[in-house]
Amino acid sequence: MAELITSPISGWLSRIESSRKELITAAQSGNRIASAFAMADARVELIESLKDEAIRARLLRMTDPAISMVELANNPSDEDRIRVCAIAILSGFCPGEEQFAIFGAGRNKDGTPKAGKLYTKEAGFRILFAHLGIVPEVRTSHPEYTKFGTAGKSIWRVGGSASCTHNGEEFSVEFSGDELLGIPGYESDNVAGIAAKARRRMLQALWSKVSPILTSDQVDDDVDTVQVTEQPEVKVIQQEQKPTAAIPFTDQIEQATKARDLDVIARAIKAAGITGDELEFLRNMVTEARKRLEVAAT
Repeated sequence: MAELITSPISGWLSRIESSRKELITAAQSGNRIASAFAMADARVELIESLKDEAIRARLLRMTDPAISMVELANNPSDEDRIRVCAIAILSGFCPGEEQFAIFGAGRNKDGTPKAGKLYTKEAGFRILFAHLGIVPEVRTSHPEYTKFGTAGKSIWRVGGSASCTHNGEEFSVEFSGDELLGIPGYESDNVAGIAAKARRRMLQALWSKVSPILTSDQVDDDVDTVQVTEQPEVKVIQQEQKPTAAIPFTDQIEQATKARDLDVIARAIKAAGITGDELEFLRNMVTEARKRLEVAAT
């Protein structure tokens, strides 16, 4: 503890806390423009602070997979671990308390890495609401495992709503009818776990309505859920004398045994021109497959 108090990290944490207080004050005012300016100022200061090698070293150590304090997914780079962990701390999250994860974003076509993303968990979103003195109400229906599309696959469907009051204004989001949440998984999955993923997604949607602060650098494509709507099956016909049915992408993903196999499949999905919710579903399957391969490799 003495080392923490006298080290450069103590001063850095004080500056981060000060920036967070300014952000919260701006958000509490209800002025979204002022909040946006406050967020921009906080980001500039954060980026500047990460030029300090001592700070970088401590954040890198904090996110070392060997100590299991921060969940890492999809092979984030060292730079991702430093920057995203700093953003999480700015958000008020505490490493080691299951409030966030760091996701690698893969690489561009030229091989350069894309910037990693912050994945805020349910507990993390509740902390964001607590910054503004809000205790959101979340309700979910009992998850049901049902057929998805025409490819013979199934998905968990969950309905529900989330709501809160902020500065005298009511905010709410609802998922019902054709707008049920769809969560990729297996029939053997724990229902409580599926419901938790649905609550997280609802809190995420509600937070985006309530405040513009601390929402940048989030994972672009939600790795838990997709909107459930029926999409026509995309058929790929091989150019042969006698056409044969192509192996569905879903089967290819499940059969993949190496990360590079998933890279090839991902490129094929993009080349096939698949769009909308089916594309989101396949992306989620690829992400889950990568996580399974990482676990199997350890």
